[in-house]
Amino acid sequence: MSEEEDDRKPTKSWSEKIREARAQARAHRQAELDAALAADDVEEFERLTLAEDNRIHGRRRAKLEGAIVKRDAKALAPKTDTVRWADNEASRDWRAGKRSGGTHRNSARFALQPGAMVRLVSDARVYTEGSWVMARKITKGTLGILIDAPPSDMHGHVAVMFGADIYKIECKKLRQLSDEEE
Repeated sequence: MSEEEDDRKPTKSWSEKIREARAQARAHRQAELDAALAADDVEEFERLTLAEDNRIHGRRRAKLEGAIVKRDAKALAPKTDTVRWADNEASRDWRAGKRSGGTHRNSARFALQPGAMVRLVSDARVYTEGSWVMARKITKGTLGILIDAPPSDMHGHVAVMFGADIYKIECKKLRQLSDEEE
């Protein structure tokens, strides 16, 4: 062994690096708190303790607030078997989709129409129309014609015609061509 090999230290794993970075961050935050106490800076100390409390308990508080909003939205939901369903403002808002006071759930939907030209956004495995045996891979950018209406979930498969062949392909790999792209 040469001297260079003896002097080398083994590299740290990612978990050790992360552990050390967290310890450094904790020490830095504690040093800031100690400095604020030593300087008798009450406002800075309160700001730092509030930030630390928010860092530790912020996610739990956000989840609790979300649960309260969801509970309140359910309480506002009109009962289906009553006359109230059609008569009041809350019912009209509920049917219009305004269910939780301005917060909306992200619904991943695709504007794919049967018969439209579609383009692959990434390489995709395609399956023959009658079975789930992979037929081949089709490359990104390939154009086809959408045969089926897409299902409600983004992982569903639809029939697409590439050339003269019809294949089943995942919905999330397709994007409808706009008028400018055609």
